[in-house]
Formats: sequence, structure tokens, C-alpha cells
Amino acid sequence: MRLQTTYREILRLSLPLMVGSAVQNIIALSDSVFLYHLSEEDFAVIGLISAFYLVVAAIGYGFSKGGQIIIARRIGEQRWGEVGRSFYSMLFFELFLALVLFGLMQWGVPQMLHSIVSSEVIYE
Repeated sequence: MRLQTTYREILRLSLPLMVGSAVQNIIALSDSVFLYHLSEEDFAVIGLISAFYLVVAAIGYGFSKGGQIIIARRIGEQRWGEVGRSFYSMLFFELFLALVLFGLMQWGVPQMLHSIVSSEVIYE
């Protein structure tokens, strides 16, 4: 079996990824524009938090896409019995990951931010 890849197919697959990234950047830009007029501390905070949010979202997005690739491979191999198993494995893993990330954000990140941010105004 030989796959034929065209620019149209590549664009069809990559366009949602590009739009998602562009939307995230537009949100960060609009936050920065609004907070720029308030104070320097507010502007610094949005830069820090936007980068932090991007890292957390990229972790979840990466594991989600990885799970889709595994499931697509099982379908392509016509191993139908393993499709459901792969789906539920990824579902439980991502739920566990969400709980871990939530816990870190609630209890770990404040201490981390306090150690790397020198201004109390920015920390608050």
C-alpha cells in the first residue's frame, strides 16, 4: 500500500494546529495590550502566566495527540480489540495527568513562583 501525500492533505491536517496556535497568541497579545496600560507589574504578570499556561496546555495537547496516533495506528493495523483498550488507557492516563497538574498548580506553583519572582506585587 502506498500513500500519496499532497500539499492539500498536509494543509488539511496542519491548518487546525496553526489556527489553534494563532488563537492562543491572539489571546496572550490582547491580555498584554489591556494590561500594558495598567501598570508594569500587571504587564510582567501576564507575560509570566501566559508562558506558564502555554507549557501546561502543551503537555496536555502532546499526550492527547500521542493517544490519537496510537489509536489511529491500531485502527490502521485492524487490531479492533486494542482500539478500545488504547482509548481507555489514554483516557485514564490523561485524567490522572489532569489531577497531577491541578495539584501542582494549586499547591506547588505558588511556592515555585515565590522562589523565582522577586517582586511581591507580581507574586500577589
